[in-house]
Parts: sequence; C-alpha cells; structure tokens
Amino acid sequence: MVIQRTNRAFRPIRVAVLFSALAVVCGSAFAASAWGQPAAKAATSSTLKIITWVNPPAVQALTKIDAEFHAKYPNINVQLQTATGVVTAYATLLQTTVDANSADIVTSGGNAVEVQPLPLNPTKANMSPLQYWATTGVFLPLNGQPFLKDYTNAALQVGTYKGQVVSLLSGVYQRVVFYNKADFAKYHISVPHTYDQFMAVLKTLSGDGITPLWLGLGGGASVYADDFLTMPLMQSLWLPKAPGQNISQALQTGTASWNNPYFVQAMTEEASIAKYIEPDYTGISWEGMPGAFAENKAAMLLDGSWDLATVQAANPKLQVGSFPLPGSNVASENQPMLQPDLNFDVLRNAPNKAAALQWLAFFSSKPIYEQYCDITGISPVEKTGTYTSFSAGALGSLFGKGINVAAVFPPLAVTEGYWDTPVQFPLLQEAVMAGTTTPQAAAKEIQADWKK
Repeated sequence: MVIQRTNRAFRPIRVAVLFSALAVVCGSAFAASAWGQPAAKAATSSTLKIITWVNPPAVQALTKIDAEFHAKYPNINVQLQTATGVVTAYATLLQTTVDANSADIVTSGGNAVEVQPLPLNPTKANMSPLQYWATTGVFLPLNGQPFLKDYTNAALQVGTYKGQVVSLLSGVYQRVVFYNKADFAKYHISVPHTYDQFMAVLKTLSGDGITPLWLGLGGGASVYADDFLTMPLMQSLWLPKAPGQNISQALQTGTASWNNPYFVQAMTEEASIAKYIEPDYTGISWEGMPGAFAENKAAMLLDGSWDLATVQAANPKLQVGSFPLPGSNVASENQPMLQPDLNFDVLRNAPNKAAALQWLAFFSSKPIYEQYCDITGISPVEKTGTYTSFSAGALGSLFGKGINVAAVFPPLAVTEGYWDTPVQFPLLQEAVMAGTTTPQAAAKEIQADWKK
C-alpha cells in the first residue's frame, strides 16, 4: 500500500541525503545549536542506551533496527533496556533514568503519550510525566534536525512545547470496527457507512444466529467501553457541532457541557449497539478479544489496530476489513479514532546526545521507518511510504487517517468528581449499555461532578 499524505492524522519522516548531513551535524554535534548546547562528539567507541517497555512487536522492531544501526555505525554499541508494564515497572525505570540521566533515548507510551494538548492550567499534579518533563527542559529540542521535515505537522505538534519539538511520535494506532470479510460475503452484507446502515447489519447477523460484535470489558478493561463505543460515537455526533470542533477543550473551558443532546444521543446509540455484543461481555476478558475474533466467534470486533498482529497470528487465513464505528447518518462525520503511541525523547543531559540524534535519523529514514511500521502494525506518521503489514491491508484506505482522541475526550483526573474519574466514568457507560441507567441520567451525573 502506498500512502501519500500532506497533513491530518500524523505520519513521519523521510530521509534521503540524511546520513551525510547528519555526519556533519553529529560531528560538530551541538556547537551550533540554537539552544547553546555544548559540543558533544561521539567517542571512537561509544554506547547508546535506549529504554522502553515490553511491547513485543515494538521490542522486536527496535532490536532489529538497533542491529542494523550498529552494522552501519560499528563504533556505536546500542543497549536496549526494557521493563514490563508501561504504568508499573517501566514507569519506575523511566523515572529513575530521567532523574539520573542514565540513558540517551527514553520512550513514553500508555495513556499519556502527548505533550499537547496540555491541561488548560498545567501543574505538576495534573500533567503527565511526559508533559512535566517536556515543559521543564528535561528533553533536548530537536528543531533543526533534517529528519523532522519528513514528519507531518500534526505528528510534530503532538510533541511540541513553545515552538520546540521535544518529543518524536513514532506512529498511531486506530480504533475502528474490524469485520470478517467471509461473513459479510456469506450474508450479502455491504460495509455500513451510516448509523442506520450499521444497525441493519447488526439485525441481519443477529437474525441469522450470528453474534454480530465482540468486545471484552472483563479483566479490568471497563475503559474499553469508552475507547471503542463512547468516544467514537462522541466523535461522530458531537465533534462536528462542538465549539472549535474540539470537545475536550470546550468541556474544559466550559463552552460545552456533558448534559447536551449530542452526548445523550451518543450514549443512546451506545445502549442500542450493546444489545448486539456477545453475552456477558463485561465478564469476558479483554485479552481474549483478538483470539475470539480470529476463531469467528463474532462477525465484527470493536478494537484497536494494535491487536491485528494477534488476530493474524491466530488465523493467518482470515480476511479482515474495517470501517469507522458509524454514529452519524452523515457518512463523512464517521471517522476512525487515532491513538498516538510511543514517543522518542532525547534527554538534554544524556551521556551520548550525538549518537542519539544519529539513531533518530537512522530510524526516520524511509526503509527503516517502513520496516518499523510493518513489524509493529502501527499506522505511520510520515508523509509518504509503502507499507505491507497486515494492519495496512485490513485498514485499507483508512490507514493512518482519523481524528486524534485528544480532540474528543478530555483528561480525567482522580481529583475530579466521582463520575468523572478514570475508574467511574466507564462504569457509568457500562450501566447505560446494560440499561440500568438512562443516557439522560448519566449525562446529568457526569456534568454535576465535572471538575469538582
């Protein structure tokens, strides 16, 4: 698949004469830096240290890229250190590494991978660690590096603070509806583009004794109710009407409220769709979602593209397609949701900044970056490229396109009202889906607690 993009929905880099240019940049390193960094030449034999969490596809890709980098630059030995759990063991490793400046490149991920948008009144308490470090000079600005020209403006903006690119986004995952092409063909179903069409598909499959949708909210994954139902429906129904077409900002500034007809409609549709999800979805573990879809336990899967590699491994012959969850009857208002994933950050006081920049340039070069996307299945944030991953095929024309979740859903903090915390908000969505509370009552509860 050949992707040509100029803007929107992030995509990164392309480097042609990059290596010869970087030889000059990294040879004199930061002597000419606009930020007055001291000159830092790579030693005759040096070590470049990178840390990341245990995400198997990403670790596999980075390990391969590190070996290729060392083959090209044999004087630089790359040490990749990992820790399990992006919010557990790795969070501890990341904090200690930043405090000690004991690595050159650190990665950030999970639910807080963007520098922007910052909270409206940013403090250390309400910013993510990445945002706090980005705004306090912990990371080295990358402005002026030749490889930045190949990233989309949208991708670079995610990691920009006060005009300085301090964090480099590696790619995005996409939240859509995945479908079994064989099932659709068997029951003569066309891909739905509107809400009414989608409901007709659900009724057709259900009438033929087929489980239409699979979603696992068990095992602590109640948040998937937000991720795969609430947010996409908010995007379709509310985002086009929100002030500045940014629900998150409008809610934080008070120019929009939760108890409005668009959010009520989103939750109403959420409850209607939930009737066609497999029985006991709140008790079925999220970990089994891709396997269940691969076994054809349901014709469609509500999920993110990060799970496609698992689907492919479980059933290599499965033909998978995708479409945005349609909440609106205006087809153009139904878009995939984009979830940024894994940023690279160079510590300002890193032991080997020159090698770190050299590695980022290498990573960003066309064949290496394409390889990274194909191994991980991530959607690219470079402007152009050719991608052959299973994800690229399943996503088709949607590959890399969509709306950033940050424009749709505001940050929830533990200091907010009861129903507006990361734990309770999805539980209220589950209650709406089950019919134990009404969308109107839920919207009223959320607004009453908002920012208390």
